[in-house]
Amino acid sequence: MKRNIYILSLIAILLLFVSPDLIAQRMGHGGGGGRGGGGMNRSSINGGSFQSRDRPSSSNMSGSSYKSNSNINRNNASSSYNKGNYNNASNSYNKGNYNKSNINNNNINSNNRNYNNVNVNNVNVNRNVTVNAHYSSGYYNGYHGYHPYYYHPYTPYHYGAYWHPVGFFMAAMVTTAVMVSVANQSYYYNQGVYYTQVSGGYTVVPAPVNVTVVSLPNDMVAVKNNDVTYYYFGGTFYTKSSKGYTVVVAPIGAIVSTIPEGATEQEIDGQKYVVYNNTYFQPFLQNGQNMYQIVAMD
Repeated sequence: MKRNIYILSLIAILLLFVSPDLIAQRMGHGGGGGRGGGGMNRSSINGGSFQSRDRPSSSNMSGSSYKSNSNINRNNASSSYNKGNYNNASNSYNKGNYNKSNINNNNINSNNRNYNNVNVNNVNVNRNVTVNAHYSSGYYNGYHGYHPYYYHPYTPYHYGAYWHPVGFFMAAMVTTAVMVSVANQSYYYNQGVYYTQVSGGYTVVPAPVNVTVVSLPNDMVAVKNNDVTYYYFGGTFYTKSSKGYTVVVAPIGAIVSTIPEGATEQEIDGQKYVVYNNTYFQPFLQNGQNMYQIVAMD
């Protein structure tokens, strides 16, 4: 009996020296099977084996390190998305589709301007002028009406270095020029070309009707039209008198083979005419040669 009491007393004394923290730790381990199971899951995620003493370390890796990696991956994904896919997509849209659309639109507009407003081959469509029916039924050199229309491209005839088209400007007048006048207006005349004085020099003008000059260049040609002989040079017709050559209005029905530089083509009622100084030349073919006949317009 005394021995049993002695043993119980010894056990009680030993229990007093046991650390409460150790008891709590051991009891926590024993009663936290579910939490221990949780530790195993986290260890398994991190790739380690189940060890209860490593739980705090596993917890740190799962909590801090994992979250840090998650942030890094998330940032990288955002950065890759923003800089790579999103920006590139935006750049592709702006530089590819948007700019190409502008280029295509510009081309379409440019084509519209070229075909609708800008003249192709210097041809203007003139809807304000029509062929005069009265003159078109007349007789010219015994031929009834105008010669049949036959289009051939306008090719300017070049007389030489001495000849200049209307609008040409030069700073000094040539010494061979002579002064002529008509209707109280003075002109400088030189080899079939007429000039007026302007600020800083001289400019070429159309031959004034009724002005008379002493001579014409050797390139002039005689044109007969209804028993009247005209002299043609540089798009201008003259009649000859004792005083020289007088500029006249271009005779309707007259036929020439050349038109000088400075003329334009105009389309009227589907046919193309060459216009020079308000004179209309209709192209046609005569004995296989390209010719022009002067026609009247309204």
